[in-house]
Amino acid sequence: MRILATVLCVALLAGCASSEPEHRYYVLDEFAAASPKPATAARRDDTLLIAPVSADGFYRTREMAYSRAAGTRGYYQYSAWTELPAQAIGNALLVRLERSGAFRAVAAIPSGVNGTLLLRVHLDEIYHDATTSPGIARVALTAQLSDAAGRTLIERRSFAANAPATSFDADGAVVGLRQALDAMLDDVVNWAAAVPR
Repeated sequence: MRILATVLCVALLAGCASSEPEHRYYVLDEFAAASPKPATAARRDDTLLIAPVSADGFYRTREMAYSRAAGTRGYYQYSAWTELPAQAIGNALLVRLERSGAFRAVAAIPSGVNGTLLLRVHLDEIYHDATTSPGIARVALTAQLSDAAGRTLIERRSFAANAPATSFDADGAVVGLRQALDAMLDDVVNWAAAVPR
């Protein structure tokens, strides 16, 4: 009887373990557009330095955020990013600015390159607004362009982009978040290229 009870307990535990959903990891910067659109402004004779992207506390994690009611946020239980969103955005922005040809050169701050302009970006929010089905992917950030030598602020601007989630779950939210971020990075590149010195 004890052996039968033990076998049943083990089988029950194995069944419970296998029914738990698999934790999924998503790459944020896999955009539909492989190459960025060229900047609309003429090429600047500036070397642009990019500081590491900062983020509000709630978004300084690889967990994927959602909202089911206005003024609330939560994390998906079994869905996360492969890297911190701020880091992914910083890497994607650097590549996009380099490919745009809008600046003489573009480099990250730790590279040791001397620059004339400094771009700082702060991630304000990135989440799946799931108040209605299938929901909206929302991304917002603030960018500021400064003189690299004197750190004098030249211009600051807030950016926000939304895209529809394709389904009422993390998979659908990721598609929308990638689309929103893709469009937003184009806006940041065009703005940075056009800001007067």
